[in-house]
Amino acid sequence: MNYYEHHIGDYAEATAHLTFIEDATYSRLIRKYYATEKPLPIDVKLVQRLIYARSKEEKNAVVSILNEFFTLTEDGWRQERCDHEIARFKDKQLKARRSAEGRWQSFPTNESQPQITPNNGCVRNAIALRTQCSPDTKHQSPVTNLHTPDKQNNGGEKEKISQGPPTLADDEKIFQERIEKYKSFAAMISKEGRATAVDDYRIRDIVNLGVTDAEVAEAIATAKETRMKVSNPTPINAGYVLAILKGARKKAEAASADEDTWWKTNEGIDAKGRELGMRAEGAESYETFKTRIFAELHKRKERAETTEKPNAN
Repeated sequence: MNYYEHHIGDYAEATAHLTFIEDATYSRLIRKYYATEKPLPIDVKLVQRLIYARSKEEKNAVVSILNEFFTLTEDGWRQERCDHEIARFKDKQLKARRSAEGRWQSFPTNESQPQITPNNGCVRNAIALRTQCSPDTKHQSPVTNLHTPDKQNNGGEKEKISQGPPTLADDEKIFQERIEKYKSFAAMISKEGRATAVDDYRIRDIVNLGVTDAEVAEAIATAKETRMKVSNPTPINAGYVLAILKGARKKAEAASADEDTWWKTNEGIDAKGRELGMRAEGAESYETFKTRIFAELHKRKERAETTEKPNAN
C-alpha cells in the first residue's frame, strides 16, 4: 500500500495521552504495517530495528505502543484498524483488476478490429491509458502484454492478442476466497432474514472474524430462536448475527484465558519464565519479558508441529 486514509480526529482522540516519542513510534509502526500489508514480527527487537528505534527511550516506546495498540498473535503483532483498511484496499484492487479483465474479454481480437492509422488517431487500451502514437511516427514496439494489437516494426505483419489478462497472484487468489465468503454469508443471512448486500461492512467484519459457514449458520439459528422467544417479528440482520458471533468469540477467548492466565500478573510471568528456563535480562521490564516468553512459546509450538508431521504420515 502506497496510500492509506488517516482520520485525524480518531487518531488524535486515541493518542492524546502519548508522549512525543510514543506518538512518532505509533505513526512509524502503522506505516510499516501498511507498507508490508502484514502483522509486525513477534520479536520486539526486530520491530525496533524495522522502525530504527535506537535509544533506550525509543525502544521502550516501541514496547509500550505494541502492548497498548496491537495484539500479539501467532502471526505477529496485529492492529485491527490496519487489517480492516488493508482488506478494503485489496477489495478495491481486485475490483479494478476484474474491471480491466472484463474490458479485455470484450475487446475484439479478429482481423476486423480497428487499426491505428493517421485517419483514426490514437485509441485507448484496456487499462484506459492513451497509447503513444502519431500520424507522423511509426508505432513503438509494445512494452507490455496490454498493448493494442496493430502493425509492428516487423515488416507490417499483424499480430493478434494471444495472451489473456495477467494471472492473479497467490495473495489475490486468497482474497478471492474472501470474496466468496462475503457472498456466502450474505446469502445465508438474506435467506433467513433481512436482505443483505455483499458489500455490507458488517459482512466484511464477519469474514474478518475468521468464522466458518457452520458458525454463521449457528449464529443465525440463535438469532431466530431469540427473536421467537420474545415474540419479536423483526427479521434478523447482519448486525445481529455479527454481535452473536463476537459474543461467542469472546466467551471462547475468556474460557481459554481462564485455563492459563500466567501473563496477567508479574508473579505468573516469573513462574512461566522459570518453567521455560528463561530469566529477565538486567533491567528488563515485565512487559518485555512477557513478550519474549510469548515468542519462545511460539517457537516451541512450531518445532513441535514440525516434529509431529512425519509421524502423521
